[in-house]
Amino acid sequence: MQILTKDSTITLYSEQFDEAYHCANDGALQETLHKHILPAFTLKKENKKLKVLDMCFGLGFNTLCLRYIARKFGFKGEINVYSPEIDSTLLLRLLTHPYPKELESLAIIQALQKEQEYCEKGFSVKLCLGDAREILEGFLKNGNGAFDVIFQDPFSPLKNPSLWTYEYFEILYALSSKEVIITTYSHNSCMLYSAFLAGFYAFKLQQISVRDSIVLTKNAKLPNIELDNVVNITAINIAHKIKTNPKLRGLYD
Repeated sequence: MQILTKDSTITLYSEQFDEAYHCANDGALQETLHKHILPAFTLKKENKKLKVLDMCFGLGFNTLCLRYIARKFGFKGEINVYSPEIDSTLLLRLLTHPYPKELESLAIIQALQKEQEYCEKGFSVKLCLGDAREILEGFLKNGNGAFDVIFQDPFSPLKNPSLWTYEYFEILYALSSKEVIITTYSHNSCMLYSAFLAGFYAFKLQQISVRDSIVLTKNAKLPNIELDNVVNITAINIAHKIKTNPKLRGLYD
């Protein structure tokens, strides 16, 4: 089922997870840009090479918007995206999805639908079909890690809990670089506690045109994200949350 979102872009509803792929009140394109792409790109735009984990591919907005922003701002480096996706039938439907025209999506979706790979100068995508946790375990086993950016964008902790647990964040910690930037839309306190236990620090981005979002890093230093849409960045004190809420528990497998 198609859903018209606030910014006039179209998202879909997943019957499997009983949830929309994007927040209709933020807008599919605006949510993607302001909660994921622009915060991460701003912090990593000086890198000569970016290895990106897009969890999970879904409608492909994160991957497509990353390509769009990199080209718009003249990024000269190399971007390699790896994206798990459990729904192997989704890509066929995406061939006719009404994407925003600036994303230039058709050639990429066609290639991913046929071969699960897309490659052009300075940008590549590897679609990994199957269970995301099994795919990540395979990355660990094969030494496919050191991700610089992770878009933590699965369905919500309530609907897809296995991709928000302490054990899951342990895997992300092992797969990510020392200076990794993880972006997510979720403010779930139990999820934040799980990420904290796995070694991540959380920061809240207060934004103008979309709801607040979260950035996770491996160090306690406040990220220097200078964006017009971001009005404030604050560290989330998980230790204080635990102290004031003794019943707070992390999410576990």
